[in-house]
Amino acid sequence: MCVAPRLAFARSWSCMYAVCMDYTPIVLKNKGIPCEFAKVKKTGDSFTRSYTETGEVEKEVIHVKFTNNSISDIELHFGGLEAWQEQLDKFPITTVRQTLAFALKRDVEETGEAMLDGEVVMYSNVIGTAWSIANGVDPSLASRLLQQSLGLANDQKQALNQELVKTLDTVDSLGTNGSDSGPKRASRSKNSGK
Repeated sequence: MCVAPRLAFARSWSCMYAVCMDYTPIVLKNKGIPCEFAKVKKTGDSFTRSYTETGEVEKEVIHVKFTNNSISDIELHFGGLEAWQEQLDKFPITTVRQTLAFALKRDVEETGEAMLDGEVVMYSNVIGTAWSIANGVDPSLASRLLQQSLGLANDQKQALNQELVKTLDTVDSLGTNGSDSGPKRASRSKNSGK
């Protein structure tokens, strides 16, 4: 369980993930946006995730921050910032992975393996917040916006899961009306269905 310190910025802590994230403006501005990733290790030519003894993915918090160098790398790789935005719309996971690799100064394959499954919206929100701070947005405002966007993304994920449960319940109840499966004998034919 996470316990945020009792500071003036206590509202800037978020514990909706496995660990508490410090979203205080000073941390966002100086260290970057804290974000959860899977721990990875290099095995031969590829990267693999690390797992706990119980089979859970080991996670670590890494701070995502854009510098002039990482922004320049993005410009060169994508052919400009406008093209980068277009690629985010067209190929969101690929572009988020590459963008995080530039920001974290890591190999793109390592970054992709470290990205937690089902969290592309969270990573997009982190990129957006880090980008806004790099472009002069007040970290206090960015902190509030990040927490709102992460909360909305979490609510959206929960709503999707609830809808899937309802759908599965509906599918599970189909065919439970008591009739046997297989071909049925038509009422007008003595040989139908045999």
